[in-house]
Amino acid sequence: MVQRHGPRIPVGIEHENGGNRESYTLEVKDGTGQIIGARAQSDVQLTRGQLAVCYAGGYQTAAAARLAGVRATSDEALTQLIRATTNIESRLPEHF
Repeated sequence: MVQRHGPRIPVGIEHENGGNRESYTLEVKDGTGQIIGARAQSDVQLTRGQLAVCYAGGYQTAAAARLAGVRATSDEALTQLIRATTNIESRLPEHF
């Protein structure tokens, strides 16, 4: 079986109480996403609510994500995140 590796996207996710953000890398492989702690600068910055919408495929375009307040260092970075999270059935094996 050939594994398909998707993008590795540096993301910043806001703390529950707002303000500070933690840095992570979103890695997509064979249609499965995993968020791994990282020290890299974030290309896309999300609140936890925006992450949930993104996870559920709620942002179909980069423009829709920007209108919802998602921030990114470039249109390319945001488009890469949207492409990685749309057209994939959401499944939540753990609480986040």
